[in-house]
Amino acid sequence: MLVLTRKKNESIVIGNNIEIKILKMGKNSVELGISAPKTYSIFREEVFREIQRKNVEAIQSVESGDLNDLKNIFDRVKKEM
Repeated sequence: MLVLTRKKNESIVIGNNIEIKILKMGKNSVELGISAPKTYSIFREEVFREIQRKNVEAIQSVESGDLNDLKNIFDRVKKEM
């Protein structure tokens, strides 16, 4: 892990196109501004973890019968091509 010290209005640059700027510093928090291409997904960690958890739940909820149904559909489409 790289640890850097920054002051208000100073930035960190990642690669050629991501900039993280310190906007405001409080006693127990820091406000960051992130400039990055729209192709990058940027989430707070707790939101990212919840998305991952829901994705795992969705995968686990798929029943093997559902997968067989999907396989049959793909097989039929493949034959029609």
